[in-house]
Amino acid sequence: MLHPLHPIAFSKIMRKLLFIIMLASVLALNAKETKTSLPLAFGVSYNHAFKNNQHGWAAKLQADLGHRFRLEPEMMYFAVHDGVSTLDLNLNLHYRMRLFDGFAIYPFIGVNYSHWGYDGPNASRWGANLGCGAEYRISHRLSLFTEARLQFVSHETQPLLGAGLKYHF
Repeated sequence: MLHPLHPIAFSKIMRKLLFIIMLASVLALNAKETKTSLPLAFGVSYNHAFKNNQHGWAAKLQADLGHRFRLEPEMMYFAVHDGVSTLDLNLNLHYRMRLFDGFAIYPFIGVNYSHWGYDGPNASRWGANLGCGAEYRISHRLSLFTEARLQFVSHETQPLLGAGLKYHF
């Protein structure tokens, strides 16, 4: 049995803890809403990480925290490129600004947990996100969005660009 502070055991504990925190925050936000509206959206996106030239997919759940703020747990997976695959878990806070009917922009900040799978030993690090996005509501239930972000992990900066589709509940 591994010691709880061993890097592999610690990594597993942190992943479970981050998942529990994200799930609890979404459930807590949902519990205080009225029956007439669920300010939740689920989205998928295609993403490109420029530093490692990786392509990947993301799934996100967005919960409104009033008129302007939104909390977003997100999971991104980047496919194997040069022997490296990446799994990112993000928790972002958006500040939404509606410019006109159906169109909004939103700067965001957040925390990031990145796990890299190599041919040899794996690595995991905590980091931060800083970015900006735009979304356009194409119907009552669907919207298109695009995001650009900088991911600060350890002493490296990774630019990311993504675009996707959201379903509003």
